[in-house]
Amino acid sequence: MKKVFLVILLFLIIAPNSASATSMKALKPITDLPYLNNDQVSDIALSGKNIFLTGTTESPNSNWITGLLGGSSDGFLISYAVTGVQNWGLRLGNENSEIATSIAIDQDGSIWVVGAGNAVTQTTQPINPSGLLNPDNVPINPTQVSNTPINKVKLWQISNSGVLINTYEYQSENVIYPKKIVVSGSNLIILGNTYLGASTRGFFLSASKSGVFSNFSTIGSKSTQVNSAIINSDLSITAVGSSSEQLLKAKPLGKVDAITLRISDTGIVQQVARATLRSTSRAWNSIDQGLLQGGRVSYSNKTEAAVTKFSALNRPVWNVRYLSRSTALVTTGKNPWATFVSSGAIRGVSNWKPKNPTPVLLEFGKKAELVGAYTLTSPAVVIDSSTDTGTVLVTDSGKSFGLVVIN
Repeated sequence: MKKVFLVILLFLIIAPNSASATSMKALKPITDLPYLNNDQVSDIALSGKNIFLTGTTESPNSNWITGLLGGSSDGFLISYAVTGVQNWGLRLGNENSEIATSIAIDQDGSIWVVGAGNAVTQTTQPINPSGLLNPDNVPINPTQVSNTPINKVKLWQISNSGVLINTYEYQSENVIYPKKIVVSGSNLIILGNTYLGASTRGFFLSASKSGVFSNFSTIGSKSTQVNSAIINSDLSITAVGSSSEQLLKAKPLGKVDAITLRISDTGIVQQVARATLRSTSRAWNSIDQGLLQGGRVSYSNKTEAAVTKFSALNRPVWNVRYLSRSTALVTTGKNPWATFVSSGAIRGVSNWKPKNPTPVLLEFGKKAELVGAYTLTSPAVVIDSSTDTGTVLVTDSGKSFGLVVIN
């Protein structure tokens, strides 16, 4: 009898506690934003009870952005209440083609949106040769219209009521793609990538709030990308991305390494931390306050979503990886959150073995234990959290964006 009791006791000690496992719950958008062409939501910001979304539209018209399409694409900024009611929508564009990629809220409540654009160029109208029979005066060689590459950084300042205040631009020598804007005291800092042929370099650019640009510098020489960034209390920048080349004294070990950079407020790279696994390609695509970072690890036969909480550069507190069809996007509210497209079991979620890749949202505790797990109707493209609003995501079904709010 004692042996039977000991066996049962031992089983209870070593068996997983099913009561502590989290079950998946379904989340649905509180509102949908339909689109017609290749539209994108690229960033989100929360302020008070307001949700601000920015991105790019190629749809000729929209019921949630005022006005008609200008060039082949326009940027946009829209404001929503946490209830899903739209406050206002603003189109950012003209006859050229623009994209909007990142958003930051200033201390005065105004909103800064960064993006990029091109210019429409045309040749001089030719004069028809004299003595030529041409009664309708039709040009022999009509005016040629062409578009330059996306080589201008565009900067828009908008009031919190949706009124465009200022527009500034910076001319780049090469194709340029801003990925993140942050407010740094009286200045703005823009980070992203610039392209020349097959080479990709990160870039740093600062601007005054009156539109004076300075301190343009590049990061890497041929194969480095910056994907996101946060500003630190000393006004330095922590940026994340990927690289397959040496940066400072840090040499690559994998095919592509995930990188975390500490950059001064004047654009000087001060520290480099590499997350690497041999024979893999890694990237950090997302970072939030508290050095919570999300990314992906690509092997020859699988991809994992990676989530790591750091205490400082190169000092992980905890990390988790899950079989996935996407990168992980993260945010920090009361707890850390991550979203990705799950393609396998998730430790801590009971009976989760998806037959098809499924978008999920996970909430973690202080030691990476799961305290909440949710399925989404479509993959999330942006995520953010605040004490006033809760956790907010935008999903993309390919036909409409969904606004998801967890209070």
